[in-house]
Amino acid sequence: MTNASAWFALAGVLGGVTLTGVIGLVTAGLTHRWGEQARVGTDREQRIRAIRDQRREVCHKYLVATNSFWQALDQLYQKACRDEEVDPVEHLRMANTALQDAYVYLTISCGADVRQLAHSYNESLYALRPAAQAADETAWSELGDETSGARENLRKAIRAELGVED
Repeated sequence: MTNASAWFALAGVLGGVTLTGVIGLVTAGLTHRWGEQARVGTDREQRIRAIRDQRREVCHKYLVATNSFWQALDQLYQKACRDEEVDPVEHLRMANTALQDAYVYLTISCGADVRQLAHSYNESLYALRPAAQAADETAWSELGDETSGARENLRKAIRAELGVED
């Protein structure tokens, strides 16, 4: 009888150790899986945030470049109104180069809607040049309004792409 009790005790101890070991292994496996899922999720969020931040910077640089180009056009218009001699190509060269550099970067970094609206905005800016050179007040005013509308549409698309809510 004592011999049987010893076997039952030994079986109980070994069963308890085995059960505890299995539970420990299952817990370790699940903890590892959950940790890996959390790490993958965090990595994905960081990548998305980095892409959004890059797009924000690209769009900002593009809008700054368009402002500089518009200001150079406005200066050209003011000089033409005063009948000052100015080489329009040379006058716009730096602003145009900055605009084109920013535009190219935008076209490889942003979505289709932003790219299309940026293209339209560029076209409207370039359409201002002949009016500025000719000091054509009517065309300058009309095209200026069109350019402002194109800029506003672009800004809305940029904000939508970046997930910025008003």
